[in-house]
Amino acid sequence: MASAIKEVGLIGGVLGTSAGIVAVVVISAVDKWTPVLNLSLVAGAPVAGAVVGLLAGLYPALRAARMQPVEALRSSP
Repeated sequence: MASAIKEVGLIGGVLGTSAGIVAVVVISAVDKWTPVLNLSLVAGAPVAGAVVGLLAGLYPALRAARMQPVEALRSSP
């Protein structure tokens, strides 16, 4: 479960980083600026996305692990 959540966060981090890079390059090209990208931030953004995804999925998973299966099925929407 943690692996799937981490992968989703990593994919989101990669997509967000890619969108940010494209935005910087496009805006720089339109305004005739020189794009400046900090490579440590570009490399760290997908990792940060994976960590956020893992932490966001951890609370519901821990809460569900404490419940009895029958009780969890009764309370699901």
